[in-house]
Amino acid sequence: MTELDISRLAALTLRFREFHRLSLSRYESYDVLYADYLKTGLSLFGMSVGIISRIAGDQYTILAVEPETTTFSAQDVVPLGDTYCSVVFARNQSVAVNNAATDAELQVHPAYTNSRLEAYLATPIRVNGEIFGTLNFTSPESREQPFDFTDIELIELMAGRIGQILEQHQLDREKRLALSQLRENTVLFESAFVYAAIGMALLSPEGRWLRVNRAVTTIFGYTEDELLAIDFQSLTHPDDLDADLGCLHEMLEGKRNTYRMEKRYFHKNGHEIRALLSVSMIRGENDAPQYFVSQIQDITAQKQAEAELIGRQKELEMLNQRLELLSTTDPLTQLGNRRVLDERLQDELQRSTRSGQPLSVLIVDVDHFKRYNDSYGHPEGDVALRKLADALKRVARKNDVVVRQGGEEFALLLPHTDESGCCNVARRLSEAVARLDGLRAPITISTGGATLSAQYLSAAVQQDGLLVKCADKALYCAKREGRNRHCQAPPVEGVVATA
Repeated sequence: MTELDISRLAALTLRFREFHRLSLSRYESYDVLYADYLKTGLSLFGMSVGIISRIAGDQYTILAVEPETTTFSAQDVVPLGDTYCSVVFARNQSVAVNNAATDAELQVHPAYTNSRLEAYLATPIRVNGEIFGTLNFTSPESREQPFDFTDIELIELMAGRIGQILEQHQLDREKRLALSQLRENTVLFESAFVYAAIGMALLSPEGRWLRVNRAVTTIFGYTEDELLAIDFQSLTHPDDLDADLGCLHEMLEGKRNTYRMEKRYFHKNGHEIRALLSVSMIRGENDAPQYFVSQIQDITAQKQAEAELIGRQKELEMLNQRLELLSTTDPLTQLGNRRVLDERLQDELQRSTRSGQPLSVLIVDVDHFKRYNDSYGHPEGDVALRKLADALKRVARKNDVVVRQGGEEFALLLPHTDESGCCNVARRLSEAVARLDGLRAPITISTGGATLSAQYLSAAVQQDGLLVKCADKALYCAKREGRNRHCQAPPVEGVVATA
């Protein structure tokens, strides 16, 4: 080995010993790190100025420079295109130039025309696979000894180590930030979990309580330790357990992600609790079920209020029905009253108009009822009216309407009934009254009937109550002719006939 070879080997050994030192060094700040690398590079490469830069977009920022000069200072910001590093960035690789005056690209570069920098050695600093900046060395004098592959390899190793340190520091900052956020989120979650107004609980896939908040202990009356020693099934109403377990099994099988249901539980002291339950599942690696997250809202008071409201609504409906019944029912005979007759009459008139069927009305009046009351008293008169009402109901058909218009006067509305049918009803009613027993004395009735055929069912007839008026006239006719008889009005206004 020649003396030249030995000299070159010694120089190479020195270089990589220095790099080894740099690699093992720990730095208290970036300024110290940059200064050590730049001073070492200046010594090893025999250059005048060393710079570590940051490239962002089209801006070139000097992070550190050795030595400080009037031309370059830390934190200077210049356009990237005014620096040789624009060539490094564009080529995305190391650049080594011994004499810029002889380099076709650099001899016209602004960095050469403005500063006459002849020698240039630079390489990208990469962080997370992207160019962060450059490590570069320049000199105003050209190099007599050209840069060789060891120069390029060494500066790339130095830049690679700088990039690793920057990347690690960046990762450490992100980890610290993530841990800080995690701690903050954990505190927030713990506060939200513990102090939530509704019950919050974590349960194992088997249904055991893993964690519960204060609201859960309040809802069920158990301490946290007591709840953690049991499962939710032991608190669940048996009638709701199958539905709840069915939903849980569907979640475990992956058929659903959440479910919501109203559910009954038992308090520690034995009383029933109504709750609104919402459940979701947390899965881990390989989508394996880890635990359930349950929200339990006590709605017992709400359900009790709803039940009371429903009960009151039913009571109100019953009262309204009773009021409606009272407003349409005669209290003595339990027949409908005049209001019922008026309403049904309009309905039957319209029905007869559509169907073409006749419609009749029969007015019934007890003969000399005042004399009966005076002779036997009003209680006995009431008995007679009730028995007459029973007779009317027996004579009437299913669709006929029987009402008490007031006092001793009654009425029958007879759909699909012509004149002869109306007279037949009056006859059968008189016969039924003659057979009444349990009275202090026999009573008789006078009846007046009127029939409207379809051709006479005009709007005027429906509005002015002509049918009832004609039946009333027929009743007065029966009374004038001696009572205890029936008179039927003709189908059109005219002379009232006697039957």
